[in-house]
Amino acid sequence: MIRLLPVCGGLRTQQRRTLLAILLLAFLPVPALGHAKLVRSEPKPKETLATVPKLVELWFSEELEPGLNTIEVKDQAGKRVDRGEVALGEGNKKAQLELGELTPGLYTVTWKALSADQHAMRGSFVFTVSASSPTPPPVSASFDQSPNISPTTTPHNQDQSMSGAEDSGDQIFWGQTLVRWVSYISMMLLFGGFGFRSLVLIPALRRALDGAERTEAGKAGVRRILRLLWLGVVLLAVTSVVALVLQASDVFDKSFAEALSPSVLSQVLATGYGPSWILKVGALTAIAVILLPLTKGANRHPEREQSALWWAGLVAGIVLLIAPSWTGHAMVSVKHFRLAVLTDWLHLLAGGFWVGGLFHLALAWPYALSKISDRNRPVAVHHLIRSFTRTAMPSVALLVLAGLYNTWAHVPGIRALWVTPYGQALSVKLLLVLLMLLLGAINNYHFGKRAARLAHKQENSDTESALPIERRFYRSIAFEASLGVVVLLVTAVLVFLTPARNHPAMDNAAATEAIIPQR
Repeated sequence: MIRLLPVCGGLRTQQRRTLLAILLLAFLPVPALGHAKLVRSEPKPKETLATVPKLVELWFSEELEPGLNTIEVKDQAGKRVDRGEVALGEGNKKAQLELGELTPGLYTVTWKALSADQHAMRGSFVFTVSASSPTPPPVSASFDQSPNISPTTTPHNQDQSMSGAEDSGDQIFWGQTLVRWVSYISMMLLFGGFGFRSLVLIPALRRALDGAERTEAGKAGVRRILRLLWLGVVLLAVTSVVALVLQASDVFDKSFAEALSPSVLSQVLATGYGPSWILKVGALTAIAVILLPLTKGANRHPEREQSALWWAGLVAGIVLLIAPSWTGHAMVSVKHFRLAVLTDWLHLLAGGFWVGGLFHLALAWPYALSKISDRNRPVAVHHLIRSFTRTAMPSVALLVLAGLYNTWAHVPGIRALWVTPYGQALSVKLLLVLLMLLLGAINNYHFGKRAARLAHKQENSDTESALPIERRFYRSIAFEASLGVVVLLVTAVLVFLTPARNHPAMDNAAATEAIIPQR
């Protein structure tokens, strides 16, 4: 990021280290408290029962979406022995299924749960009915809706009860992950494009240039930004449709072709996934409508800035970034941490300006720079850096505040960074962000200051000293933007991993810490 830390020059070494630590904390994960993890079950996994069970009961860590959860119990021959209808209770955190008449033998329980964060999770376990098992009296399958102890505080040991259970919480679904990744890139392109043009490019050109040179540079830069915005619209439109079909395929266990059915898609839109998807498509449509007159004006009347439409596009981009926060982990965790959705949205806004701004800086700024004379290029680069810095610092503040809140709300401890797959992926993301921050510091202390010195020497026409700086500056920005693409990929992976707070490894760590003092 260009001059992300411009104030660091006036800080002492210890203060710089403290600021850097806070910034790293800001990039700890926004999403958490999500994914319906199987906490315990009756019967327990690998349990041998002396009494024939009449029910299978599953307790989950999060609320489930009613009507979209399945449990199947099969004998060794693959024949179903359950009654087929799943009922929910205990605040939709408990799923219950009535069984038929069981004979001695091994049984497999296969379950699928759609949690309130709209992630479909699957798992299976086995239990055995011994040959001497007596048949118990009939048990009603109706739920006792009276208050119950939360599954996380039951006397059953979670680790013991769930040993032998298999679930999909640590699997990476690459199809959905890649779609989510391209969707993130598209949203960053859209939000970052409107922000970069209105808050960085045009103000920098106004300060650095005048006359026809400013008009030509602005026209070239804006046309390039518009092309990137249309690319973002197309990519997000395609990924939105594909994501909807993949969600339908995942929830209803259908093939991609079968999930294209309008009736199936309408059922998905009726779940908690629907409002977020509709908001995203609505905001995207508004952006496309705004881009039509902007593109027409840029081609026919390039001297007109059409600032009102650009600001309207920025507002539409802000609304667009609400959609990812309206579903998923943030929406679930808001019951425990009231600001979770707000901080998730602020985190996206700040990151959107940073990463999205870098995309347009690397892909659009060279076109504007090509229309600027060699003599005025250092001045233009100097003002570009200043304009980016003035808008980047509020973004840094948002990243820090939102990130600290989300860290407090969602990360159970530093150990989670290496004992859980989620934490390991997060560690990779933090390392990448650290490298991006270092590149931002280089842009600040090296390229920024050298451009500033050249800008104060208007009579200096030494192009040999200016052009190498521009080339190295562009390479640094392009590399930083490329790292941003990788960070978005890791972020997409994190969405489909069980968050560290809910991972069994953290339960094991907590149990170990509780046992050791007793010993």
